[in-house]
Amino acid sequence: MKLHLQLCLWALLLAPVLTLAQEPVITLSGQVADAATRQPVAFASIQLKNAGTGTASNTSGDFVLKIPGKLAADTLLISCIGYRAIARAIPPGGMQDMQLMLEPAIIALPEISVNARSGLAILREAIARIPDNYDTADARLTAFYREHIRLDGDTINFNESVLDIYKTFRDDKEHHDQIRILKGRKKKVDQSADPQFYGWISNIMNTAYSSLHEDLQKYSGHKRSLLNERNLKYYHVEYRETTREGDRNLLVLYVTPRENSRKGLVNARFFIDEASRAIVKFELEAAPRGIEWVNKHGKGGFKYTIMSRIVGADFDFTGLRVTIHYKYFRGKWYLGTVRRHWDVLVNSRKRNIHNMPWTGDFSLLVTDVSKDSVQRFSAGVSDKNASMNYLTGGDYDAAFWEHYNILQPDLPDSLQQPTPAGPPAKARDTAAVRVSNRQNGFTRADTLRGMLTPLRTCYDVTFYHLDVDINMDQRSIKGSNKLRFKVAAPFGKMQIDLFANMRIDSILYRDQPLAYTRESDAVFVHFPEALPAGSEQEITVYYQGRPQTPDSAIPMHGGVFWDQDNAGNPWVQVACQGSGASLWWPNKDHLSDEPDSMRIWITVPNGFTEVSNGRLQRTTPVGSHKTRYEWLVSYPINNYNATFNIGKYAHYRDLYTGLDTLTLDYYVMPYNLDRARALFRQVKPMLACYEQHFGPYPFPRDGFTLVESLHPMEHQSGVCIGRITPQNSGDTHPLLWHESAHEWWGNAISCEDLADMWIHEAFATYAESLVIACSYGKETAQEFLNDQQAGVRHREPVIGVYDVNHIFYDIGDMYSKGSLMLSTFRNVLDNDTLWFRLLKDIQQHFRYRTLSSDELVQYICRRTRRDYTYFFDQYLQHTALPELELSLQEQENNLAVKYRWKADVPDFRMPVKVTTAVDQFRFIYPETNWQSMVLKNMTAEDFEVDDTHFYIAVSGLE
Repeated sequence: MKLHLQLCLWALLLAPVLTLAQEPVITLSGQVADAATRQPVAFASIQLKNAGTGTASNTSGDFVLKIPGKLAADTLLISCIGYRAIARAIPPGGMQDMQLMLEPAIIALPEISVNARSGLAILREAIARIPDNYDTADARLTAFYREHIRLDGDTINFNESVLDIYKTFRDDKEHHDQIRILKGRKKKVDQSADPQFYGWISNIMNTAYSSLHEDLQKYSGHKRSLLNERNLKYYHVEYRETTREGDRNLLVLYVTPRENSRKGLVNARFFIDEASRAIVKFELEAAPRGIEWVNKHGKGGFKYTIMSRIVGADFDFTGLRVTIHYKYFRGKWYLGTVRRHWDVLVNSRKRNIHNMPWTGDFSLLVTDVSKDSVQRFSAGVSDKNASMNYLTGGDYDAAFWEHYNILQPDLPDSLQQPTPAGPPAKARDTAAVRVSNRQNGFTRADTLRGMLTPLRTCYDVTFYHLDVDINMDQRSIKGSNKLRFKVAAPFGKMQIDLFANMRIDSILYRDQPLAYTRESDAVFVHFPEALPAGSEQEITVYYQGRPQTPDSAIPMHGGVFWDQDNAGNPWVQVACQGSGASLWWPNKDHLSDEPDSMRIWITVPNGFTEVSNGRLQRTTPVGSHKTRYEWLVSYPINNYNATFNIGKYAHYRDLYTGLDTLTLDYYVMPYNLDRARALFRQVKPMLACYEQHFGPYPFPRDGFTLVESLHPMEHQSGVCIGRITPQNSGDTHPLLWHESAHEWWGNAISCEDLADMWIHEAFATYAESLVIACSYGKETAQEFLNDQQAGVRHREPVIGVYDVNHIFYDIGDMYSKGSLMLSTFRNVLDNDTLWFRLLKDIQQHFRYRTLSSDELVQYICRRTRRDYTYFFDQYLQHTALPELELSLQEQENNLAVKYRWKADVPDFRMPVKVTTAVDQFRFIYPETNWQSMVLKNMTAEDFEVDDTHFYIAVSGLE
């Protein structure tokens, strides 16, 4: 239950570290004070002249600095804005109770040459020089981090840690900062009186990461950044004075929102080096409009709304402040300190809480910068979505880092040899494995796997009977599969599929063995005579082997998971959506051909429960030590959906009365039974929501089964939801919704080539938002959808390459971008009655069938009576979003607007909503040529594009 706060209002509104535990260190400690007043100087910089090592004084002026012995010959520099810098030799044996006195700087009147220039011009110079003044290459930072949260004056969260940071200047989907926690402490707080409430209000989504996101110079181009040129017009920038930090003159700029500006969100003060125009420090505070914006957009979207209702509490921000100070090292400026303070008022009627003050203080102090052999971390990276309180281990010690110390972690070389979270997964050497995709190309084996050749189209599978014995000790499979098929065209040779590492013992036809040959994972079966068209035939393949295990380094790489439950019992599951079902059983492994029904018999050791698809018909003893679980699937099923799960399961059953009476079967680990009963309370409302929008549950004869599993997967009528944990067993479980939605999208209707897998994943991902809408309303659902934008990478088109089983690549966009495309299309239609009727019609028209993207798009065009081919081509066939290009020109009291689409599809003409009057959105109908309109009584600041409901790019809003 973590509070998800998206509060990068300022910039986002989005090295080896010294591991010298055994090396001698020189310890310096003392206080920095004002030489004139003898008062402590807070946040003074104490750092080495020629190395990246340093620290800062705390609010009492105290500091502790530990310096590796090898740097003893360096010089100590002490500086603070408004004071003259001083230099001190490093005492060889260290020193305690150092008194470092800083003389106030004598500030001269501004030079006429500076004073004559506008503050805006100075700020623009500083922005232009960011690439020159700041290191645009990757760096390795050591940092101290502290988080302190209080409710009504009482501490409810206090943690501190040493961080190892991979910091990149780049800001895109491929490059992002990484954090590892090397050492930490936290204060124990008793939350037993109201754990749900205190757990929510005290655990903020990783504030160490969001502190890095305050790095204004890195995110200067972000659309809501104060430094973005398009936003400067909302502010008044004034140069007021010059101050000093050490030997540098700093120009002080004050930034305030212009009068009546609705988009002026912050008040700011910048300290800019006069010589280089480097931004040395800045202070930001939310203006009233900024507080309004954060309370509307920055609390965490749908997650906040849901948790607020579950917990029975809400909050509003009343103040936000951030101070960033940069440190100079080897000719460049680096992030030095980030200090943030949040003021919030909490309300909860059920707890009789009214405007209770909540405050948060978050401090990040960079204590070392390294540029040596900087590489991205490959292990031990902290979860961006977990709270620092959750991630930080150990109890709080009052003497631990009390004064922002730079302490070397008392650990073995944890940076060079990160401790893995668990035993390493056994997987093949992926560096030596060639993966077929657009970048690497495709092979004949890919064609054999992915293309419908005459050796496959000559027959149509009608029934499978799979009968296998699972040897969990040997991690092997042995058994047979009967293929019943109808002959579509006369043939004497056919192709089936089974991975080359699996051995075929024999293939029987009318009780006689057939000859066969193998190439890659294809098996070519030879008959003694041609089989006549229209006849129904069957063969039985006897086989055995050790199926491959999944390789997590390869996207969509499937196999058999051999693992253990929390009690140490064997736990086994197969998942093969990408690699294909032929990795563990012989079949016609192409999505276009589904059997009308299937029998699945799985034999396992006594004492274990086995769960497959459809209805369990019976269990049959096999000898004295084994049991066969006999399942029947009475509907068409695609091959990768056939499955087995083996474990020490507990089972219970329920009934759902919807459009049909449906049995609900639940298989979970016994130790999770109570959690499961709470988790599965959402199943009936979820099914009701899906039936409302998509039509009846597709497989009533087979029932609906949910299985706790090693890996989540949409196995038909036996949906696997992954492991149940304390963190995911609440009332909101989008993964459960997603996998269950596949019963309609992916199982009831299926794509006929993996290139069109978006039909499964985009609709299932979009379906998650409908569950949100059914429970929490349309506005919250839209927030949920907009959160998906962060997952879009724009690296590959949503549609893959046909006829080659193209799946081993970054497929994430078929989920998130596909879902956002569907949401956008709903808003293009601007008719929810039509939209939801269309979803039901698609289900009814294509039920128990396979289809292609072209078939689906053409059906949509027919049902809506408009040609939307251009729309789907742009979103599915190209990586870039359609971009709405604008040119705005104020003309007295009116606004002249020019607009057009920039898109890959030549005739792209999607309607989109913009403000045609203040706060009033209306449709315009751009095309790829320029069009224009004049909006009366509008300014450029009043003009907005509805990119909340339309997933597009926008340029020219200036």
